[in-house]
Amino acid sequence: MEMRVNVSGKQFVFPRSCACCGAYPLTYLPVIGSERNKLSRTKAWSWEVPYCIACKKHIRRTEGILFLGLLLFVIACIFGALFALMTRWLILAGEVTGIAVLIDICLCGALLLLVKQSLSENCFGLGRTVSYLGSNGSCHSFDIKSSFYFAEFVRANHRKLVNASPRVVGVLKGTSFGNYQIPRRITQSKRKG
Repeated sequence: MEMRVNVSGKQFVFPRSCACCGAYPLTYLPVIGSERNKLSRTKAWSWEVPYCIACKKHIRRTEGILFLGLLLFVIACIFGALFALMTRWLILAGEVTGIAVLIDICLCGALLLLVKQSLSENCFGLGRTVSYLGSNGSCHSFDIKSSFYFAEFVRANHRKLVNASPRVVGVLKGTSFGNYQIPRRITQSKRKG
């Protein structure tokens, strides 16, 4: 389930717990995004999301396996196209390419199952739990898949939240903040005009 958080500014607090399993983080993985301004200049953003060493290892393995799968798929398609052009046996080339792609899918699936078996019981999943969705001016959007890290991020950045979803407001109402500490742009409903 997508848990989107919109925050305004440039610097945000990423809570000091692994974004995947909740353990104490000893390393991080960057979240990178870019935007174009009105003058068509590109600006890049990078934030360090904390992860423990074990989670960083399984995330890197997962990303490597997915990259390998994509690379093998492209190679199979190129060789299939070249075989079809050189021999003019389109059906045979399609069958060979299909078999190669099927082998690629099975290989990557087996490798991902091996990585999944090595996960701790607290890990949220195989891949990154925090991703950058983009920006609109100074408003940056993040997708946080882990529910506990989502709540920690919302609480840590409660003064920078904008366009809060009902889920974000629910997290804030469950905290010890008083209503005066939550910015008015979050709690006010939009006027119909």
